[in-house]
Amino acid sequence: MDSSSKQRKRAGMNTELILEHAVRYMKSVAEKLDGEKTAETFFHLIKDFNEYRIDIYKLITKVYELLKAHPDLLEGFYAFLPEDVDPLSILRKKTQEDAVSLVLKVKWRFRHNVRLYNRFLTIVNQYGSMQKPAAVICQDMRTLFQGNEDLFEAFKKYLPAGTPGVEDN
Repeated sequence: MDSSSKQRKRAGMNTELILEHAVRYMKSVAEKLDGEKTAETFFHLIKDFNEYRIDIYKLITKVYELLKAHPDLLEGFYAFLPEDVDPLSILRKKTQEDAVSLVLKVKWRFRHNVRLYNRFLTIVNQYGSMQKPAAVICQDMRTLFQGNEDLFEAFKKYLPAGTPGVEDN
């Protein structure tokens, strides 16, 4: 068994996809991301996965971040994943991990000011229960996180695109 067959078997790749399809997809990535460092990063991620330097979880989460502005490329990428891999489940898990990480960062940052941490939890609960519009939540968090812009930047990704205050800084 040659090394590419071993890699396909290891990854559980869909063997029905022919090499020509893969080459077309890679050309499409290179064309659409022409002149962008993103294309180079994408190709390095694929290489790292094929050489066992990263796992499928890291591959999917990194590729999603790179290609989320190109849904067609993202869908094309998903076609090459092993049939038993659900990229949406992996991305949901990553989102949950990021949310827990944000809560822990806020808790640590406000460890000497319980009132601010509790205010953060109140705002999050108001957002989760839709008690306030996203624009108001955004402004509340901007005010709460004043002087802690990294926390606000991390929180913004949970707000719908187009929310006033999310795009402008």
